[in-house]
Amino acid sequence: MLFEVGGYANPEAHSKPSDIGRDKPPRAQESASPARHALEPHTDPHDKPALKFAHGLAEILEQGRVEHSYTRLVLAAPPRFLGQLNQALSGQVSKLVAKTISKDYSRASASEISAMLDAHD
Repeated sequence: MLFEVGGYANPEAHSKPSDIGRDKPPRAQESASPARHALEPHTDPHDKPALKFAHGLAEILEQGRVEHSYTRLVLAAPPRFLGQLNQALSGQVSKLVAKTISKDYSRASASEISAMLDAHD
């Protein structure tokens, strides 16, 4: 039987680049020539809030594991975030993941989500 452990939202997920950092990457000038080029950040500015959110969820799921709040997990999230979340999970929590669904259900109601999850069985 499936039941919702909790509902969590990341309000920064739909932020504009200007709200997160810069609209454009910083620029650098070559010392040996007048050429200028953009510097690419190591991490996409949109990934920082998502990674922070993934680590926060991983901590919540770890606490739930320790408290025996669940015995198996079904994780449903957009593909990119699901990958970030899977990387953030502890080994013990990862062992309890029975199924992952790479879909964005963020705009669906609880009853719609339940029906869609049943369809994935």
